[in-house]
Order: sequence, then C-alpha cells, then structure tokens
Amino acid sequence: MRFVEVNLHVAKMLIDGWIAELDTMNKFKDGRPFKYSKGLIEFAAALKGILHVSYRSLCNILSGLLPRENVPHFITLQQRIAKMDSPPPAVKKNVDVYEHRRTHIVYDEKGMRVLKRFRSRPEEFVSLKITIKPNVKRPIVQDVEVINGDPE
Repeated sequence: MRFVEVNLHVAKMLIDGWIAELDTMNKFKDGRPFKYSKGLIEFAAALKGILHVSYRSLCNILSGLLPRENVPHFITLQQRIAKMDSPPPAVKKNVDVYEHRRTHIVYDEKGMRVLKRFRSRPEEFVSLKITIKPNVKRPIVQDVEVINGDPE
C-alpha cells in the first residue's frame, strides 16, 4: 500500500494566539487553571475531520506543532471534541486528502484550506511533513517530521 505525504502549515501567530488565549482564560480563574485553549481544540477537531486519523495520531501531530506541555492527552481531546456544541467547519469544499500523493493543509487567518501546492515564508509558518498510510478503516500516521519552526 502506498504512502501519502500531507504537509501541514500552521501560522505561528495562531499558535501564539492559542497560548495567549489560555493566559486570558486563566487570568481571573479560581481553582485549577485551564490547560488547553478553545482554539486549539477546534483546530484539532477540524484536522481530525480532514485526516480521519485516531486521537492518538492527532496528539502525535500536535506534538510537532506545540511544546510538549501544551499538547493534550488523546482522551482529553476526545472528551473536549465530543463536548463541542457544533463541530467547526473544516473545509469549504469536501476534499479527499488521500486522493493525491502530496497535499498541503494550510491553517492561517483565512481558515483551514486544502491545496495541491503551497509556498510559504518559513518565518510565518510552522510546517510539518506527515507521512500517512491510507487504510480502508482508519488511516495510519507513519511519521511526523518538523520541516521548519521547531516547537519551543
């Protein structure tokens, strides 16, 4: 079975926004602080909707984008996504990312887009190369490699 390469490009300003949103959420909170921002959970839900991978694989992908302490556990992701009022719209048109050998998923201020080609400025995006083995039941993430923008 062939492998598919998915390049994920996430704007650094959005990642910084997730961390800033978390600081704002915890500013006047009593008790145990929040660990994960709502924006991060919505991004994870949209990415899961596009890639159709398991929650464990989704955590593996997020660990390439974020520092280890900001990556939610797979059970936490599953519970938080299940509690969402309405799932976020992932992509405007329904696109199969496994149709081509290489696909680019871009998440920036315009939203999440699936493209055949993408050129980015390395200083603006954190980019991951995700190797996925498409499967009939559930796609299997083979490898996650940071192309640029190492997580702190």
